[in-house]
Amino acid sequence: MTATQIHPEARRHVERFLDFSGQVGGLAEDDVLALLREQGIGTLRELVGKALAAPRSAAPARMDPARVLSRSTGTEQPVTHRAPAMAVVLDGVEHDPADLSRYDGRPLTYVYGADRLVALTDDSALNGALWAAAELRAAMADPRPPTQGEVQMFEHVDYGGDWFWLGARQAYNDLRGVHHGPLHVHDWNDEISSLGGTNCAVRYYEHINFSGSSFFVPPNTDVPNLVPSGWNDRISSVWNIG
Repeated sequence: MTATQIHPEARRHVERFLDFSGQVGGLAEDDVLALLREQGIGTLRELVGKALAAPRSAAPARMDPARVLSRSTGTEQPVTHRAPAMAVVLDGVEHDPADLSRYDGRPLTYVYGADRLVALTDDSALNGALWAAAELRAAMADPRPPTQGEVQMFEHVDYGGDWFWLGARQAYNDLRGVHHGPLHVHDWNDEISSLGGTNCAVRYYEHINFSGSSFFVPPNTDVPNLVPSGWNDRISSVWNIG
């Protein structure tokens, strides 16, 4: 088959795979070749074979909007609150960020803001509002392209490095099953450092199965750097509420 005979869909996927190299800077050819040899790759055929045989990422699950009304019943893991590098308003009262350690062992819900974090010990009102908004959007015809419903998550701050997408009303309960990089030798657990805005509300969780504290990002909100909020490399499951 000649280059002009490649099926357009196959061509798109191959080009996307090759485009990943444009997202990584500062690499030396010898370093890349040495790493490939460590993986048992010495020829172009072996590289292609390795890429095609790499494990596929787990598919996102379709989520019922009513799920937002209740907390996860998954296995809870220890909850430790990092002190963010920005102001925190907890239940309507401004706190010293270091004071969050007093709530270790108790999940909190964080709502992202560019200048401060809002933290909630009881997120019932927020969950009810999110459920109502999701139901209203589902009942209305939405003329916007469906790609606007996808949230994009990045490996590095300022939208750098590798990335992956998650569509509206879908979720990953365990980012260890979502592979990362062209050879899929890593996963996305505790790897996210910046978030692209979408027209959907998105909730991120510090542990798998939507457990532990959560980080809520409102619609149309970019988060170029998760470091100040204390959520850098801290996300283990994610739900695009829609």
